Amino acid sequence: MAAVAVLLSAASADAAAGLSIVSSPNPAGSDFNELDGVAATGAANAWAVGFTRTAGALAFQPLAERWNGTSWQIAATAAVTASDNRLHALALNGANDGWAVGESSVFTSTGAVTSSLIEHWNGAAWSKAASPAGEPAGTRLLAASSTSASDVWAVGATTSTQPVIEHWNGTAWSVVAGAVSAGGGARLLGVKALASNNVWAVGSTGARHPDPFIEHWNGAAWAEVAQPVSGFDSALLSVSATGPNDVWAVGTQNLNQTVTEHWDGTAWTLVPSPTITANNAQDTLTGVVALSTGDAWAVGQTLSNFTTTTTLALHWDGTSWQIVASANAGTGSNFFTAVTGTAPGQPLWAVGQNGSFNTLIETTTG
Repeated sequence: MAAVAVLLSAASADAAAGLSIVSSPNPAGSDFNELDGVAATGAANAWAVGFTRTAGALAFQPLAERWNGTSWQIAATAAVTASDNRLHALALNGANDGWAVGESSVFTSTGAVTSSLIEHWNGAAWSKAASPAGEPAGTRLLAASSTSASDVWAVGATTSTQPVIEHWNGTAWSVVAGAVSAGGGARLLGVKALASNNVWAVGSTGARHPDPFIEHWNGAAWAEVAQPVSGFDSALLSVSATGPNDVWAVGTQNLNQTVTEHWDGTAWTLVPSPTITANNAQDTLTGVVALSTGDAWAVGQTLSNFTTTTTLALHWDGTSWQIVASANAGTGSNFFTAVTGTAPGQPLWAVGQNGSFNTLIETTTG
């Protein structure tokens, strides 16, 4: 199958044919910008977060951008004191309540000391929240999801590759014990909260050549749930759902193939998904959003000839997954990290980085 990612301009792209680039700002004087997380509450309110670097600097600082229904604009994040600070994910409960999570590192003479970075949006400004007591050393939070202002989950891993789960109860963040896989070296990379007693987290386990890993919260405890993929160097990177019997998880397997798994309320099954095979392609799905039982989207990247990365997008129409055209810009690598949408017929947003080391935001109709 030939590579299908195509170069489109915002002016000429046909949204019905795929995802097209929209203008997204980059901080003045920056030489590296990446968006890792995106979330929306409606057609006129969406946020994207990531990190930016001033030209000539060594460390990164948080980056947040907001869609106001007309354009994307950079928004000030909370003041931070650590050397290096990055935001990786978002969870929104409305226009006036949201959480962004990531990592902060302090550089010392013996190396970096890393902990979680948690910020809260109150409708007017972002403020830094305290990391929970007992948080494992080296924590990086990589995904977030919520059901309400008093039920927010964030997951990730430590720098020593141990899984981390944290929860906001409306008052404070706390560390929650998860299900630890016997394989060791586990990382949680995606989370989806459907209800206070129904939360899914996905990732990988195994230090060298990982296998996918899924666990579930039933309101009292986390437990590992069997899943069907065990290929060489495989992982699940994102999870989404429309309800308790319609859950999607996506990722990669055997280093080069897309993975889409589905939960029907009883078991996880592997659902066939297209993979680009030309030019030694290696395909990875990094984000998924389920809008209805017949409408889901997954995004990621294709690495061709071990040198060039292009965006990858798939759509589920209720029967099968199909590759959808997506755009690339600049002379270097382009990739997606996350995707969001609120309902069929509403804007769909995919974010990442373009070939000029600047933010990449693409859209179509969900």
